[in-house]
Amino acid sequence: MLDILKALAHPIRLKIIVDLINDEENAERHCTSFGLTVSKATRSHHFKILKDVGLISHVDRGNCSLAKLRKAELDLNYPGLLNLLKDK
Repeated sequence: MLDILKALAHPIRLKIIVDLINDEENAERHCTSFGLTVSKATRSHHFKILKDVGLISHVDRGNCSLAKLRKAELDLNYPGLLNLLKDK
């Protein structure tokens, strides 16, 4: 849980997770669709951290990698966390 909280402490990573929570169920999004004004390397770094702590998974679609919130696992292991973040 501590690693998840550390990951969510950064505003960019929090924005990514909140955007995924507020998307329709099981949405898969390309990393450029979040409107982040950071370099590609920085964006990749943030997505890697979110993946490493288990908040998102990457889905490969051809030559494109999409981010997907691990909603079912998060709801099971951390009940209420996603609801708490939904309105941020």
